[in-house]
Amino acid sequence: MSEPKRFRYPKTAMLKDYGQAAAGAMIFSAPLIFAWGNIYVAAVLGGIVLMFLSFGWSTWRRHGSVIAITDEGIWTEGARQAAITWAGIDRVELRYFSTRRERGRSLAGEEGSGWMQLRLDGEGSTIRIDSALDGFNEIARQVADATDLHDLKTTPVTKGNFAALGLAPNSSWAEEA
Repeated sequence: MSEPKRFRYPKTAMLKDYGQAAAGAMIFSAPLIFAWGNIYVAAVLGGIVLMFLSFGWSTWRRHGSVIAITDEGIWTEGARQAAITWAGIDRVELRYFSTRRERGRSLAGEEGSGWMQLRLDGEGSTIRIDSALDGFNEIARQVADATDLHDLKTTPVTKGNFAALGLAPNSSWAEEA
């Protein structure tokens, strides 16, 4: 077994997310104090505060996560643990999320234009990795190789997103309907 490579989310990205969660929770908590007279307004503001607190919780979980890969497979360490061998992957999905409305799509790796999320399913586990992870492209390359080697079906969108990372899909990649 080869020595695992471990990847973590950078502290700068985590601090930004913590700041956004805290700011959002505080901004919507202040009017909530005065909204108790109107149950509907309180419910809406309370829901928004809970949304920001939930985002803070998920940021904390991601902050403590480590993604590790070897020649045999990929796994996560931290608050949520999952492991999948390369041969055990049933589904690969690489999605792009834009942070602004765009006319036509720019390259996914372009700074500030959005982020990608890689989702792997197999062996009863799901692993999700955001492109903010240091080493995301290296993991994506390993997943693309495993997808090619094991003839996994992928969607045209996933193929296009791999191509946007410079990982043009092999012509042998099967396509889902």
